[in-house]
Amino acid sequence: MKTWSGIAALTIVTLLVGAPAVAESTTPPTNLKLVGDHWTPWDPPAAGPDDYIIQKGDTLWDLAGQWLGDPFLWPQIWDENRYILDSHWIYPGDPLVVPGRPTVVPPEGPPTLSENSGDEGDGTEAEPWPEEVAQADPLPADSGAGAPPVREVPLLPVADPVDVYCSGYIESGEVDAELAVAGKKLEREILGQGDVIYLSAGRDLGIEPGTDWSVVRETRLVTHPVTGVELGTYVRRLGRVRVMAVQDNTSMGVIEMSCEDIHVDDTLVPWNEIPIPVMARPGLDGDDTDETGGANGYIVAVGDDISAFGEGHVVHTDLGDLAGVRPGALLRFYRERENNLPRRVLAQGVVLTVEEGTSTVRIIDSLMESELGDRVEVARQ
Repeated sequence: MKTWSGIAALTIVTLLVGAPAVAESTTPPTNLKLVGDHWTPWDPPAAGPDDYIIQKGDTLWDLAGQWLGDPFLWPQIWDENRYILDSHWIYPGDPLVVPGRPTVVPPEGPPTLSENSGDEGDGTEAEPWPEEVAQADPLPADSGAGAPPVREVPLLPVADPVDVYCSGYIESGEVDAELAVAGKKLEREILGQGDVIYLSAGRDLGIEPGTDWSVVRETRLVTHPVTGVELGTYVRRLGRVRVMAVQDNTSMGVIEMSCEDIHVDDTLVPWNEIPIPVMARPGLDGDDTDETGGANGYIVAVGDDISAFGEGHVVHTDLGDLAGVRPGALLRFYRERENNLPRRVLAQGVVLTVEEGTSTVRIIDSLMESELGDRVEVARQ
């Protein structure tokens, strides 16, 4: 389902990670030919008035340090001079287009993304998790005349940051795949928090330094366990990346938070803070089997490869925005029984995020294990 925005992004990926023979080359080319007054194996274009002519002893690494302020940005120079087929071997006399100096995060830190972003640091130290917790409205209390005093019940978060930022969601449409991980600063297999990565677009896609992006990965098609209807693609949230430097067609970022290994070709989408609902947790009564009158649906997916789940697990239902469900809604899980017996109450959960036709729910209380295909209904919005 991945799509790329233009040949430039695809070429960058090919140059950085798609040609292991180039990355591991230690033998100089042997097909040297005389071009003008010097020898080179490449087919260089005519030098422009602002081009730099390679001198003996130059390397892309050193030139990136001089021109861009960071030798690790050498792929930016290589991308501007694609006639060079092996970055290890550049030849005196060949011209180089000098890339513009990247736009970087200012010393005083990145720009404020939103009033509620929670990012108040100086941009030099990664914060592993967003710390703000949105405050949901407390349950209305009966304050009529003569009513007994209501004992205040503390409002508590119904989930941890890992439940929302390291879970997934069901995307019914196309995932925006214009921006992706194009390469890595260090040649290591595992990418995680603190690692520097290269991205497949820059100013051409409106990328700005200091902005945050969510790394996601499409994993599988989700089919409704009861109706068999295709609901969409399951997308895992993998972490957060902050853009540090921007070029015309590429950019560089640092992984500020990771849930699992991040790979080349993983997709980036704009980062959104996810408020964590707080509530005074209602009790769960297994004998309270009456219908609530709220919207009814099913458990349709779970992020982990498990067949049964209970308190603390994050699941997905087919009740979403179209059903009028909102984050913070309380859902009751139940299972119908035969012979006109009362239905069996299984658990209750709170909606964390809502998509068009689905929702992500954390189970906060469980009387017995739930399974895919069990019923859910809205107990309270």
